[in-house]
Amino acid sequence: MGAPSPDDSGVVAIGSVLDGRYRIDSVLGAGGMGRVYRGEHTGIGRAVAIKVLHSALGRNKEATQRFQREALASGRLDHPNIVGVSDFGVLDDGSLYLVMEALEGEGLGARLEREKRIPWLEAIEIIRGVLAGLRHAHDRGVVHRDIKPDNIYLAKKDGEQIIKILDFGIAKLYAGNADDPAMTRAGLTVGTPAYLSPEQAVGGAITPASDLYSTSVVLYEMLTGRVPYEDKDPLQMLTAHVSREAPTFAEVAPDLAAPPALEAIVRHGLAKVSAERISSASDYLNALNDVLRAAGFYVPDARSSSPIAIPTPPPGFVTPMPFKADLGTAPTAMVPATGTTGPVQTLAPPAAASHASSPIPRSWLTVGAIVVGAIVLLSLALYEMRSRDHADAAGTQPVAVPVPVPVPGVANPLDRETRIKAAIHDLEDGATCADRKAAIPKLVELGEDPRSIKALKKARYRMYGGVLGMGESNANACLTADAEAAYKALGGK
Repeated sequence: MGAPSPDDSGVVAIGSVLDGRYRIDSVLGAGGMGRVYRGEHTGIGRAVAIKVLHSALGRNKEATQRFQREALASGRLDHPNIVGVSDFGVLDDGSLYLVMEALEGEGLGARLEREKRIPWLEAIEIIRGVLAGLRHAHDRGVVHRDIKPDNIYLAKKDGEQIIKILDFGIAKLYAGNADDPAMTRAGLTVGTPAYLSPEQAVGGAITPASDLYSTSVVLYEMLTGRVPYEDKDPLQMLTAHVSREAPTFAEVAPDLAAPPALEAIVRHGLAKVSAERISSASDYLNALNDVLRAAGFYVPDARSSSPIAIPTPPPGFVTPMPFKADLGTAPTAMVPATGTTGPVQTLAPPAAASHASSPIPRSWLTVGAIVVGAIVLLSLALYEMRSRDHADAAGTQPVAVPVPVPVPGVANPLDRETRIKAAIHDLEDGATCADRKAAIPKLVELGEDPRSIKALKKARYRMYGGVLGMGESNANACLTADAEAAYKALGGK
């Protein structure tokens, strides 16, 4: 018997069995791409969620590629904070489906719509889960590109909350992969305007830093009850991401009693130039962990994303007492303020540390850390240089990157200073020669500037390979002539 398939409205009959193994039990939701159903893998009795692309879209190349990209990106990922994808298939009529783990809970978007703001401790916990998932994705060469509340799910499992990142449908395998069905060209703006990074707003190179910017917007919204920029017009929204500083917490939420260090982290994550942002999801986690430690919570180690216990104190309770270095087996208590009554709530202590072995001399540890750190940094630098430049040497067709055109009656979309910084960053750090070449006309349009002249002079040659300077290749060969002409046009000697 042939596999059942959706009718023209994208509806799959309840009770039918997809591809001979997935029984459809109910509808979980519907959107522009298709519907999501709750079902069961009949062979093993496991509950699943099944996303089915509308049959009409199954004949649309772009929609099909986006769906395939979600399957391809998700296939690289296996992490507790990313929704698991277990299967991908095509029905008899050509419609596509994706099988995911079934989740119980609610989306962060629905939570914010109902409550507007989230207490700062819980907001940190939610973002720590997001960052843990992003760290895993970035380490495997996947950038999500559409981090927003609707793509963050507050799942419940065995009485605990687990953060899940959803929808890698517009993800980019930024490390480069010939199997990626839609390596998005430079200049194409994708994502949700309120959460877009500045480089996405101008069609620049998209890297893990783009996800960290969007994550910072989400954290800002959870804490203050609004996104940094609330412009109604999409162009003005994109302009704001590129050229306006976000309002301070005091301006938009004067009653917010969050640690000042937390606002500093958010603003660091919202830096306009990607190179000036928090450098990685790991560094972002470390910074948030430091805030938690300063507030008196125990975090096992610097890279930890493990959840911490956040008790709900009764009225009158004060801040938790800081954890001490040696707690033995006694839990740390939240101490009630004078004159209040009620049970004392506790936080679990760390596992007892062993004191049997003699401590290693601090000087040995310092020297060892320096040596190991130097080796790691050197290895990473050589690997990135070689992998990036070999990709360039393979040859990439130039891609035009449009610059936003001023609209009558609307402020200049990009201020000159920010555009110069962004263009120089793309010229120096673009993933391919074509990406770097695309920055040259932007610098020429912005006019003479010592920084642009210096960057163009340096960009003419990007040597790699060879031995002792012999047999080297120029990874910037595709842009040398353009860089030379631009260098002279801007007044280079």
